[in-house]
Amino acid sequence: MTIKNLDFPHTGYAYIKYDPPRMGMKRKTQWWCIATVDRGITAYYRNWVQKQYGLKVHAPSWDAHISVIRGEKPKPDLMELWKKYDGLKVKFEYSHLVYPNTQGKFFAIKVKCDKLIEIRKEFRLPADWDLHITVGRTYDTLDSIALKMLYANKGL
Repeated sequence: MTIKNLDFPHTGYAYIKYDPPRMGMKRKTQWWCIATVDRGITAYYRNWVQKQYGLKVHAPSWDAHISVIRGEKPKPDLMELWKKYDGLKVKFEYSHLVYPNTQGKFFAIKVKCDKLIEIRKEFRLPADWDLHITVGRTYDTLDSIALKMLYANKGL
């Protein structure tokens, strides 16, 4: 029995984009491939985190997106693949469960998209990782986040 629909009950569409402008970034701005998604997804979950935990959560640098290649320059024999899928529309599935990353600064939701993993494999990049949509970032301290999440879950 599969529980796919329970893990990833929502579907959406994304458009692949290479080397998108990233305002304010001074390093690692080249060799990025992202899939842009509907801004309403991240806006909804940012609002949910803010209401649930009382945290101010800011939109990510590229707004709503899934990172496919993260500043990893292709090997010389694979350069012709760069921008191969620019503008391609892909279907993805996503979870409704928001989780904080290990540093507690970013909140995300898990994504499943075979095509995005295939792109990583074409570039001979590790493909055994979890895709995600970054919902947003908080500038609260980790201690503050933990306390707010604890109080919210306990109803204190």
